[in-house]
Amino acid sequence: MRRLIMTLVLIGAIPISGSAMTQTIASAREAPLGLWSWRANNAAESRLLMIENDGDVWQATIGSESALLNHDQGEISVVHPDGSSFVGQLSADRSEIRGYWYQPSAAVHYQSVATPTNLTAENSGQWRAQVSIQPRPFHVFLDIFEGEDAQILAVIRNPEGNDTLGASRFRLVANEADDNWTLVAGSGGRERRHDLRPADGGALVLEYDHLAKPITLRPATGAIEAKYYSRRDTQGSIALASPPQQDDGWVVATPEEAGFDSAALEALTRKLATADPRNRRPQMIHSLLVARGGKLVFEEYFFGHDRNMRHDVRSAGKVFGSVMIGALQQKGHAIDAAHRPIPDILENAGQAIDDKRKADITLGHLMTFTSGLDCDANSDSIGSESRMWEQQDETDYWLYTARLPMLHDPGNRYAYCSGSANLVGASLAAAGGTTVYDLFDRLIAKPLKFGPYHWALAPNGEGYLGGGAYMRPRDILKIGAMFAANGAWNGNQVIDEAWVKESTAPKVAISAQTTGMSPEQFGNNYFGGSQAYIWRTDVVKSGETSYRSYEASGNGGQLLIIVPELDLVVGFTGGNYRMGGIWGRWRDQIVGGHIIAAMTDAR
Repeated sequence: MRRLIMTLVLIGAIPISGSAMTQTIASAREAPLGLWSWRANNAAESRLLMIENDGDVWQATIGSESALLNHDQGEISVVHPDGSSFVGQLSADRSEIRGYWYQPSAAVHYQSVATPTNLTAENSGQWRAQVSIQPRPFHVFLDIFEGEDAQILAVIRNPEGNDTLGASRFRLVANEADDNWTLVAGSGGRERRHDLRPADGGALVLEYDHLAKPITLRPATGAIEAKYYSRRDTQGSIALASPPQQDDGWVVATPEEAGFDSAALEALTRKLATADPRNRRPQMIHSLLVARGGKLVFEEYFFGHDRNMRHDVRSAGKVFGSVMIGALQQKGHAIDAAHRPIPDILENAGQAIDDKRKADITLGHLMTFTSGLDCDANSDSIGSESRMWEQQDETDYWLYTARLPMLHDPGNRYAYCSGSANLVGASLAAAGGTTVYDLFDRLIAKPLKFGPYHWALAPNGEGYLGGGAYMRPRDILKIGAMFAANGAWNGNQVIDEAWVKESTAPKVAISAQTTGMSPEQFGNNYFGGSQAYIWRTDVVKSGETSYRSYEASGNGGQLLIIVPELDLVVGFTGGNYRMGGIWGRWRDQIVGGHIIAAMTDAR
């Protein structure tokens, strides 16, 4: 999933007020010790959308504002002045208007999304819904503290993107000529320097390269402060309780009922709750959930997150393409790994196939990243996700990828490619007769009783399958529990059982040989294991025992791990973006070293 930090005009930015460890700045020689923060203005998290009809007259209001409405043979569209919109279809019995709320891209970190939104009839000629808006926070924390050698140090933390100005830790240097400071990291040609100066009202102004203007930081307190620490108050024991029973399809159980030692899970929670954000390589787990035997038994949140917050799944969302193939098969649609999408894509665009090998590329090749197209995660590749999103000439990303030159015969070379995963969507849309995100809502989200979620869109408005949906951790975990149950959820067969087995079986070894890389290059780019249909297969090590597993993974620590032998599903969300050396170890360190080790029947 691409994450491009673009220019932000700081109109409407909100400085966070409060008091820190040091209340005021006395002089340039007295360091401004404490935790400082800034955040961009959040979008409202919900809006009341009301549509009314009286005869031939249709009108809409969003909140307290009137909005432009168009009605054409049952299709209703509403446009808000800020660029957001709703498009839906009035049901034949006029009981509901089913559709999607669309948010345009935001300047920092966020692309356009579609959110399922159903308006229900309150009385004749009136429908309403409380629209779940995608929150779009962007926080910057500056923590200034005294190191063990009395040197004044600082760290910058950014929960949404881990944009730390290129350094894990800075030295705070007082400037001789004025009352300012400089944050310094590295030395020589690799030195990084960022100006920091006092401002009125006890604030600090930081030159933050990713934004158009300097940001004004104020002492962090309360709910803002909670987003910096794993848990602010970690004194005393952390008593575990089973997750709450909610009307979301989950059956909950205590750890003991599922075969876990609660004391061991409490010890794990305590360990995660005391993670130190000042570490050079901090571990930033936002949520950790465990299900066994189809029951949710462990649910913990950190760094200010909670069960109702929708988290970016990043590239873990690629697996939804594979999942939806199985759901379509269960509904009787003729789609499988042998389908070849590129000829139809090019023909529909009025273009001929420029390389006959493209006609041989199957969904199986795309889902195992062996298409042979010039597409990998390296930004030098014309098909890389960053190049695809940065170019402005082609908004249809299926067509963009289909036009890429061939470097290898299909099936001969492994190269991780977001464009390949996204291209699966063309076959899904053709088979299902609707958009990718509408298919997901009908085939997966509704049967699994998902809460609010937001689906990332390509520039042409089609659902993007390269990753980036925002979902609640409890809902993400349902996908794993469904696969652990051979495609069933609460007794309902959602995914074809044969597809569960086929799609999670290893197809291609991920190795230096299959990627064509040197061992050193390979170690810097891949974790190893084997590729199934988007799912990556590996083993989880717990003590002297190894268990087969398969997983969906995304940048930062978005992990959905299934261990079939133990009927175990583990879900992570995290903020260790671009730190694969940290989150790539959670499978063994946490799942094997703590969760499986806590099982009383797996020893």
